[in-house]
Amino acid sequence: MNTINISLPDQLKSQAQALIKQGHYVSFSDLVRDALRRVIEKNQYDIWAQQAKEEVKKGQAVILKSPPEVDKYIESL
Repeated sequence: MNTINISLPDQLKSQAQALIKQGHYVSFSDLVRDALRRVIEKNQYDIWAQQAKEEVKKGQAVILKSPPEVDKYIESL
């Protein structure tokens, strides 16, 4: 595992320490790892959403408007 030094504003550090003290995280490293995972995951969803928008604009997307349409589409895969 790698070690990284970061600089934080006092308020952000205090808020992080409060989360640790409340038991949400076992350590500051645990908090940072979780935050990074969430940012990376959100970024991936943003990329997929952008790709879907581009496919809609190009007329390449399949637009499903109801649960039965979703079921039918999944069955066809």
